[in-house]
Amino acid sequence: MDVMAKLLTDLEFQRFSELQQKQASFTITPDEADELRDIVARAQKKRDDRASAMQAIEAYIAQFDITPDELFSPEQIGDAARTYGLITATKKERALPPSITFNGKPYQWTKTLPDNVRAALFDAFKAGESVRRFIAMPKDAARCALTIARLELETGAVYADTHLDELAISREQIADAATKLAA
Repeated sequence: MDVMAKLLTDLEFQRFSELQQKQASFTITPDEADELRDIVARAQKKRDDRASAMQAIEAYIAQFDITPDELFSPEQIGDAARTYGLITATKKERALPPSITFNGKPYQWTKTLPDNVRAALFDAFKAGESVRRFIAMPKDAARCALTIARLELETGAVYADTHLDELAISREQIADAATKLAA
């Protein structure tokens, strides 16, 4: 029944269901039986056409040696692998590293920052100044919290609550980010 629903339009499927019920209760007329056969024939033709299209696609994929990553995004491949139990169902949340801007140039703060960027950022932070001007993506609360947590961890200083409000992040978000940094 689900296959028929996929192969027919909504109206055709509704009519198919009605005619099937009539057939089951032996109240179907000869004209309605012909109509039912026509609907089933159209569905079978569509199924056959789909099967032919899939075979052609499979042949082209093999002929041109097309790899799955050319057809699907990594997320789609991961979702399919989880669906079919090839990898665990839990999706690990991927946190992007803090992104710093200095003199108009962006820097990913993975392990270290260039010395001149690090010095300016750390000096401003330790002096109790706002570091918003250094944050490349101030609207990304998770990355802001991670940046502040990392600064607090590496400098031993605590960022002022007024500056947290400026970044629209909370002390709890920073604590969560610090926990992730420790892990």
